[in-house]
Amino acid sequence: MVLVLLVLLVGDVRTAGKPSEPPNTLEVAWSYVTTGRALDTRDVSAALSDEALAVAVGRSVRVVDTRSGHLRSIVHGFAEDSPDLGLSGGVLFLVDTQDRFKDTLRAYELATGRQLWHRRAAPEADGRAGNFIAGGVFLAEWGPVVMDGDRALALEPRTGAVRWNIQLDNRCAKPHPYVDLYVPYSMAATSTRLLLLRHCTGEAAELQAVDERDGRSAWQKQLGRGKSISVSAADGALGIRMDGEFQWLTERGKEILRRAAFGPPLGEEHGVVYADVGQKLWAFRADTGKPAWKTAHPLSGFAFMTDGLIVEDTRTDGSFSGDVRWSVGDAAGQGPGATTFVGLDGRRTAPVPWPVAGTLLGASGKLLVVRSEEAKGTRFTGMRPVHRAEDAARPVALGGTEPRHWPDACSLLDTGFLSQLAPDYLALPEKRSSTMHGVRLPHPSVCRFAAESGDGSDVFSLTVRWVAPDATAARTYAASAMPWGCAPGLGGCVPAWIEEPRSGARLYVYRTGLEARPVAHATVVSGRYVLGVAAGEAEPAHRALVRRVALHLSERGGRIAP
Repeated sequence: MVLVLLVLLVGDVRTAGKPSEPPNTLEVAWSYVTTGRALDTRDVSAALSDEALAVAVGRSVRVVDTRSGHLRSIVHGFAEDSPDLGLSGGVLFLVDTQDRFKDTLRAYELATGRQLWHRRAAPEADGRAGNFIAGGVFLAEWGPVVMDGDRALALEPRTGAVRWNIQLDNRCAKPHPYVDLYVPYSMAATSTRLLLLRHCTGEAAELQAVDERDGRSAWQKQLGRGKSISVSAADGALGIRMDGEFQWLTERGKEILRRAAFGPPLGEEHGVVYADVGQKLWAFRADTGKPAWKTAHPLSGFAFMTDGLIVEDTRTDGSFSGDVRWSVGDAAGQGPGATTFVGLDGRRTAPVPWPVAGTLLGASGKLLVVRSEEAKGTRFTGMRPVHRAEDAARPVALGGTEPRHWPDACSLLDTGFLSQLAPDYLALPEKRSSTMHGVRLPHPSVCRFAAESGDGSDVFSLTVRWVAPDATAARTYAASAMPWGCAPGLGGCVPAWIEEPRSGARLYVYRTGLEARPVAHATVVSGRYVLGVAAGEAEPAHRALVRRVALHLSERGGRIAP
């Protein structure tokens, strides 16, 4: 049985001493690149806490200090390529199947990678042949909790000693028809409470909260009958979903409100609870349940709360949320990902672009961490949110670049070069590309070229993907914008075929779409400009066309006039 480790990311969200305006700029605090491609969410998710980042690479796990970006330790020697991993109580936890394909929970010291202790899973629900029930592990911020027969054990993270235990009732009148070792409990946690939700088919569900320090029961609540019941938690607030209804509770078990179509709480601060409600952010008073504010615009990605801020993973052209194996799509995919910050008073920033392409993993203390693919490894970037004075001429959404510095995509190829390709090429600007991250540009940033007398094989597109603050930032972004060709028809994702005939010019062939057809694409860095070239399916003529256009653009060496 596969053991799934759940990592609860909770932290101090106090706001004392913070500026009144939410941050509107992201600075690179550190950058760490693995040697070899790291595994991702289709294999095993990276684990992130306020002090460390744990990344599976092949049959090892790299532990990175998120305060400095330095490698702290490497844990080797797994029998499988994708062990489940998590961070809890300042310790790295892994589950592998070295012992005759039986799950084993192992604890490792972050600083050295030394194994501290281990427990084996029991093949039977009574736990007599092992130390915990397979699948019955939960990692809270303050330490691991395992199911051991009819008890839940809270373990000391560094020694594995039992801190406290509580009795469980695993007997259901109607056992689960498809699971042999069925435990009718699910868990969630805040920084002070462990929540145990008991639900048997056809029986009333019950939620119990226990103190994380000694395991004493803080309160119990009868929830009634339902087919689908789940519990979620954030510091200061709990969420219970029962079929189509959602309840919010305080940590002390007091009901705040009960409505349909609600989402789990993001956190609580100074008596106000924040949540994603129907793809909009809402704030409610914990004492009365009355709304304090709600955002007018719907969320464009997932949201979480950290360090007194609500962070929204903003979906933008060229960025992907949720799955870190992503494809850049065609040349029309523009720009890096972006984050929108929402203050606890509801004030919302414009999308703040990242300095790299990739996927947002989450927060570590005050830093946001983004994962990017590169040709020879995987990059993890720690970004520090800061606030700078507003400047209308240098919009936040363009990373501080002035709109007038964005060139006209149709003017990047002169008539002399186009006439060498075909005598009657037409430039077809895409008018909708004159807006980037909500900012109006003076010119279209995407242009299609086609020969008037051609048969369609000579059509290609040219995109100004991003205008970076400087040439170094442009190279960093381009290096992390790696296509991986995700396609269900391939049974997963495959890396692109990559060629770099000249510095600053990368040619790709990768598969995309439901039919997993290979496409030809190029990314060109010319000074502070990142350009994209695409010409349809990866037939020899299209690949040759992309190569010729990309090399011509790279020869200009940054000499591009807006």
